[in-house]
Amino acid sequence: MERQYDKLTGLIPDTELKGEMDALILRDEEFALIAMDIDNLSPINRDFGNEAGDALIRLIANCIKQLFPEPCLGFRRGDEFEVLIPGGSKESAFLRAEELRKTIRESKLDYKSADGRHMSHSVSGGVSSYPEDGNRTADILRRADSAMKRAKKTGNNQVCLAREEKLVPKTSHYTQAQLDQLSLISRNINVVEAALMREALDDLLKKYDVDEMHILRNRGEAN
Repeated sequence: MERQYDKLTGLIPDTELKGEMDALILRDEEFALIAMDIDNLSPINRDFGNEAGDALIRLIANCIKQLFPEPCLGFRRGDEFEVLIPGGSKESAFLRAEELRKTIRESKLDYKSADGRHMSHSVSGGVSSYPEDGNRTADILRRADSAMKRAKKTGNNQVCLAREEKLVPKTSHYTQAQLDQLSLISRNINVVEAALMREALDDLLKKYDVDEMHILRNRGEAN
């Protein structure tokens, strides 16, 4: 089947990322994953216009294509990007992600705000790898995304490595029908129930794009 590409960037839609990762895991081939997000895109669109935001997205895509030729694959979802590096270790991927971050930061876009300010931009990233960070696609994705969010929360414009996750117990109540279906899925695909629950929570958090500071601001608890 012919591959589809994002019209704005020429990258692959990230709906195809899981399939590519599944195929590598099925063949037990080592790979690394870079997850990257634009820092403060909403203020850029607000102050410099949507045209500037689109130009930045295209710039990032061009940098990915330049620095990560095949067999690497670049993916896009909104203002987030992923780079899949077959055969890459986490350490080598981190160095390449740092190169990508610096290249994007140093690239100029000639936009000014209404009050004469020049546009500046940066990205934050996270790096995970198979099999070091898990043996399932969901694990590798979650750890790269978690590292990326840590990079953003600790100052933006940086890349963080995935690290061992600390599990925190939390008591919840479910219907018997839900538990029966969960048990059936677990047996059918040979994945423990707890891992399936974490995967479901990851999907929920991604669906609603939870941002802790945004929630605090809405509650009037942050300046």
